[in-house]
Amino acid sequence: MIVVGSVLVGAFSYFGPAWSWGLSDRVYYSFDSLVGSATGTINLDVDIEAGSVEIEFEDNATLLYKIEVGVISRTVQETGAPTVTFSSNTIALDYTALEANITLGSALNYTLNVIAGAGLIDCDVTQGAHIGDVSLTTTTGSIESLMGSGLSISGSPDFAFESTAGLVDLIINLPVGIGGSIEGAVAFGTVDIDAPGWTEVTSNHYESSDYDTAEQKVTVVAQSNTGTIEAHIS
Repeated sequence: MIVVGSVLVGAFSYFGPAWSWGLSDRVYYSFDSLVGSATGTINLDVDIEAGSVEIEFEDNATLLYKIEVGVISRTVQETGAPTVTFSSNTIALDYTALEANITLGSALNYTLNVIAGAGLIDCDVTQGAHIGDVSLTTTTGSIESLMGSGLSISGSPDFAFESTAGLVDLIINLPVGIGGSIEGAVAFGTVDIDAPGWTEVTSNHYESSDYDTAEQKVTVVAQSNTGTIEAHIS
C-alpha cells in the first residue's frame, strides 16, 4: 500500500528548522508502504542534489517505510513531483532539491545508501533498527549519525561516511560481541576520535580488542577532504 498526498501549508512543525528555504510556497508529499510480502534485505537508495535527509527507525514490524518530503513549488513546476518507488527490494528516491524525513520499520534488515550533494544527512539508527552496509555521502554539507540503543547488525558490514567539504559527526555504540574498526581521514582539517578501551593503530585509526577474532565486525571509515571528523565509538 502506497499513499501519496500534498499540502501547501502547515507542515513546518514536522520539518523543523533544518529547512532553509523559507516557509512560503512549498509542496509536501507523503509516501508509505507496509512490509506485506517483502522479505530479505531492503536497500534504501536516496540521491538528491541539494537539501536534507533525516533517517530514523521505528519499532514497528508492519512498516516498510514512511517518507515525508517537502519541495519548493517552483521546483515541482520545473522538474515534476518527487516519487518514491519500491522495486527489487530497493526503496528509491531521486530528485533535485528537497527535504526528506524517512522512517523505516523493524521487521527487515536495511542497507543505507544516501547521497546529498549539498546539504545535511542526519541518520539515527536505534529503536529496533536492523542494518547492514551504510554509505552516507555529501559534497558540501554535514553528516550526523547516531547508532546504538537497540541496534541489530547483520553480517560484518562497512559503514562509510564521506563529506567533500563539511563535518562528519558520529556516535556509534556497537552491540556486545561485535568487533569494530574506525579510521578517519582528512586532507585539510581535523580528526578527533574517542574510542575508549580500543587499540590505537595510528592516531586516526582504532580497533576493538576483539576485532581480529570476532565472528561479526563493523568497519567504519569517515572521510572529509576539507572539514572535521568527530567520532565516539565503543
